[in-house]
Amino acid sequence: MKKVISVVVLFFAFTLGAAAQDLKVNTDEAAKKDVAALLSKITVSENLKKDLYTLMVMKHEALANPKLTAAEKENISKIFENKLMAGLTEDQRKELAKYPSVMKQLVN
Repeated sequence: MKKVISVVVLFFAFTLGAAAQDLKVNTDEAAKKDVAALLSKITVSENLKKDLYTLMVMKHEALANPKLTAAEKENISKIFENKLMAGLTEDQRKELAKYPSVMKQLVN
């Protein structure tokens, strides 16, 4: 009986570990797509590019919580929009404003 319980516990532990890795891969891929979309419209320094990638990973991880309400997701999107805009120069913000579809992708 103890062996059966041990096997079941290990099975669930590996399942949860695999799900966590899948989430990390999904957030990494989504962040890379967001940064690529941004870089296709504006030019940024290499340091800012790394910071933007980190910001996008954080955004996707925050929005991946299935327990969030629509209002909470909207609030998180606004926070990340403010952080994104704070990292850009005035000229970069103006250039990005010309592409509302890219802006929508970056904040949602």
